[in-house]
Amino acid sequence: MAARFLFEKSIERAFTSRIREAFQAVRVGPGSNDRSQMGSLIDLQNRDRVARLIEQAGDEGELVLKGEPPGGDLAAGAFLTPTLFRIDNLDSPLVQEELFGPIVSIETFETESEAVVKANATRFSLAASVFTQDLNRAMRVSRAIRAGTVWLNCHGRLFAEGETGGYRHSGLGRLHGVEGLHDFLETKHMYLEAGQVGPGL
Repeated sequence: MAARFLFEKSIERAFTSRIREAFQAVRVGPGSNDRSQMGSLIDLQNRDRVARLIEQAGDEGELVLKGEPPGGDLAAGAFLTPTLFRIDNLDSPLVQEELFGPIVSIETFETESEAVVKANATRFSLAASVFTQDLNRAMRVSRAIRAGTVWLNCHGRLFAEGETGGYRHSGLGRLHGVEGLHDFLETKHMYLEAGQVGPGL
């Protein structure tokens, strides 16, 4: 799940409204229920950790939709509904940390270079997506973003033949592709001084 959305300022309000509506419609529940669209966090400790982040981030941006533990049969589980923030502060934990919870931050930009600076303003860089109708811009921005995977006009597409892994503090090593085989290999270096031995069986 993407944790940060960067929108051109002129379209941010419209997209924020659509995301809010989509998040409100998400059906939270156990994976054993076919109707569930989002499951629980790993445990109650992490649910409480994410809930604290939501409370602490209230002073750093505009809370558009607050995630809360659902009631009823799910009240005792590690469930949390989605949260949506507007953020201007790049130092916010919502920007600088990997949250591992249903929180999305929305940021705005006015120029391409500002978008790249903001996208790269975190030490975690597992993956990113670029959406544009301009192919030259797509390639230019994708090269400038420091992330292990950059999708163009899509998100979350993975293939066994294409390696995946993060930059900087995201991920550990590489998975899939030729690069993904390296962690399963044990490299040996053998050196033979020329002229020291002859051919043999």
